[in-house]
Amino acid sequence: MISTVDSLTSALSLDFSMACGDLAAARLRHSRKDTPDNRAAVAEAHARIDAVLDMYLDAGGFRE
Repeated sequence: MISTVDSLTSALSLDFSMACGDLAAARLRHSRKDTPDNRAAVAEAHARIDAVLDMYLDAGGFRE
């Protein structure tokens, strides 16, 4: 069971890092030019981060 939790935690951690990177890139594009597509990209990145955090909490969160 521990290896499954470790794998899930690792996968979610990677997904979270990637989503944060995508958010940073989307924010940069939006700061350079305010367009509907750039605003949508920022909102999409926020939604992806929220989804990853929800999955993390549903999995039981961090346990020591």
